[in-house]
Amino acid sequence: MKSKIRLSKFNLCSIGIILTFGIFVSTKAKGGIVQFSLSDKSTQNLAQTPPSPSSPSPSSFPSPAIEQEGPEITTESGPQQIALAAHLQRIKAKMYGAYWCPHCHTQQELFGKQALTVLTYIECDPRGKDAQPDLCKAANIKAYPSWEIRGKYYTGTQSLEKLAILSGYQGSRNFQPQVPTP
Repeated sequence: MKSKIRLSKFNLCSIGIILTFGIFVSTKAKGGIVQFSLSDKSTQNLAQTPPSPSSPSPSSFPSPAIEQEGPEITTESGPQQIALAAHLQRIKAKMYGAYWCPHCHTQQELFGKQALTVLTYIECDPRGKDAQPDLCKAANIKAYPSWEIRGKYYTGTQSLEKLAILSGYQGSRNFQPQVPTP
């Protein structure tokens, strides 16, 4: 009888170790967010949290003297994207982001390169070009992109239609997807 109990305890410990190892293997560290998945289905993150300042090694980042920029914006802006960006600028809406954030890049691609010159964008990473991390800290920004519209904050990639609604935009909302420039 004792050997069965020992065997059962051994089996339970083995199962615990296997499950722990399985959780470890299926846990993915991605951009400072730890994601756990019990299935093969992937979920779309709409916001990116900044990585912990103490986690990376100093050699893993470029010198702070070199201002970093995100990937090039390849889409062209349509007249509606430019008009929405001008409206957002007029009402003093702000987009907070980080040059390394893929969701920020997606948000910028929705507007296109011409409209981006009109938007108020605040770079939160101190290593980014024209960084303003103090403004991000003062606004208590915890994830990117974050929008400040009429005193309220919205986290994650927002459709242009939703930004139009949130901001009270009255112009044409025929936001056509723009093709990247070759």
